[in-house]
Amino acid sequence: MTQEVRIGDLAVTIDGIDLRDIRWHGQEAVRRIYPVFQDRNWTNRPFRIESQHVEEGSDSVSLVATGSGSFDAEPLRWQVAAEIRADGIDYRFSAEASSPFLRNRLGMCVLHPMTAAGSQVRIEHVDGEIEAGRFPVQLSPFQPFVDIRAITHELPDGSEASVRLMGDTYEMEDHRNWTDASFKTYCTPISLPFPVEVAAGDRIDHRVEVSFAGGRSTPPVDDASVRIDVHGSVHALPGLGLCLSHEDLARSDEHLSQLADLGLDHLRVDVDAASPEGVPTIVRACEVAGNLGCALHLAVTCADPSELSAFAGLPQQALTPIRSVYVFSSTDKVTPDSWSTSARAALGDSWAHVLLGGGTDLYFTELNREPPDPLAFDVLNFSLNPQVHAFDDRTLIQNTMTQQIVAQDAPRITDPARISVSPISLRPRFNPNATDPESDVSNTDLPSDVDSRQDTYFAANWTAMSVKYLAAADSVDTATYFEAFGWKGITGITGITEPDQPFPVWQVFSTLAGMSHAYGCTSSDPEIVDVLIVGDGTNKVALVANWTADDQSIRMGTGDDFTVPGHSLTPIPLPSD
Repeated sequence: MTQEVRIGDLAVTIDGIDLRDIRWHGQEAVRRIYPVFQDRNWTNRPFRIESQHVEEGSDSVSLVATGSGSFDAEPLRWQVAAEIRADGIDYRFSAEASSPFLRNRLGMCVLHPMTAAGSQVRIEHVDGEIEAGRFPVQLSPFQPFVDIRAITHELPDGSEASVRLMGDTYEMEDHRNWTDASFKTYCTPISLPFPVEVAAGDRIDHRVEVSFAGGRSTPPVDDASVRIDVHGSVHALPGLGLCLSHEDLARSDEHLSQLADLGLDHLRVDVDAASPEGVPTIVRACEVAGNLGCALHLAVTCADPSELSAFAGLPQQALTPIRSVYVFSSTDKVTPDSWSTSARAALGDSWAHVLLGGGTDLYFTELNREPPDPLAFDVLNFSLNPQVHAFDDRTLIQNTMTQQIVAQDAPRITDPARISVSPISLRPRFNPNATDPESDVSNTDLPSDVDSRQDTYFAANWTAMSVKYLAAADSVDTATYFEAFGWKGITGITGITEPDQPFPVWQVFSTLAGMSHAYGCTSSDPEIVDVLIVGDGTNKVALVANWTADDQSIRMGTGDDFTVPGHSLTPIPLPSD
């Protein structure tokens, strides 16, 4: 159940047991207040809501809910009691365990919007000391603030929002490292040992108080249209590609030929250097890429770069489609700098024309924590997905915008090497932090790396906006999305749709075929409607993402008004330059 409430100058959205989009005088002050359970593998497990009641009074709104945990936390019974008043919020989370279980994190979290970057902040520490600082602008690899009892930060109009956190010791991490559009304040400190056993009879009592000071009321804007402002900036589109799984490579050339219509820049194929299937996989991948007329990127995982010598004997003419080979370590999160020289030597002269890639097959976080030597490799890579920490639609929509922030910050680490973002997926492909992988089962009936939205308009909208915000950074050389076929692809198999029926996301790549650049534009409400405008020098088209179920009216900066249907990605031809 989602409900927006307004009391005086305070607006809050109640979303289940979460409070979201907390606005003071129309400004987003706090993005989300919510309890979280992360199991021994750092996997977020949902709370089960068994009862919920919202009561609106003359000067306050109260939320009361009860329920239980899930997965390892099945024995946990919890209660939420929250009160929203004109001057602030009081949120209480209490819980008790009936039998023991393990947890890495259990308790309250608060998200501050990433628009707070650079704003002044005062931290009251657990010992009462006050620290003055600012939310980081540059992505912070480690916790910018620790031992937190309260946070007070400025809002754009000069007013202040204060968040007081009780029941545990809190610290903050820069969530933007994982493309989350927020700074997260959480308990318990990551420096403490984990996992921790919650014993039978253990109680949790956490409380979050939010208050505000200053500011002036702003009249609401009486305009039902979403405004799309088009500015003069023009950005080169990254080279767009898809992943080919080993199952995809086994498909017939006739089956694979349909990808030719997408005008892809490249394909990515993953190879295990120690596998006897490595050489035939590369040979087949080169054949497929050559037939489709696109480049091939190889992502090779090995324990030592000397293992790459298994590929040194391949004839150079067979390797022609290969543009890049990324060398990832099976034991290190970031490719060691020393591997550059060793990898070149192991591959030999026939690979001299190929760009050598390093970096990480994981998240930007890893590059930020272990910056590589940017002169060691031709290309540096990181992957991304929007669901490292949360799974709901709204979070995924917000997280598209953070991709621009990450891509703009990346050259600080990578210059002069090129930047590759690969792969880009809706769900995490695997859990790099699992301590007990056998227990790290999916939250849904689908495998944990499969998203039920893959075959819907939502994946199409999300992909178009991902392209928009990566392109806007003017730093990304290539971006590789999804897989070509199947549950994680852009066209279906039995079980999601009929075989070979393209998913809506296919239309994104089809529309972008031959397009060379994107035009800078901003939406007045990107969580309702957002737009990617692309062109090839002759033609121009707007891909309009309507995230809502309702038809939406949009007013383009070009002077044109359009209505776009609900839950859709709508291509609209625009006048050429």
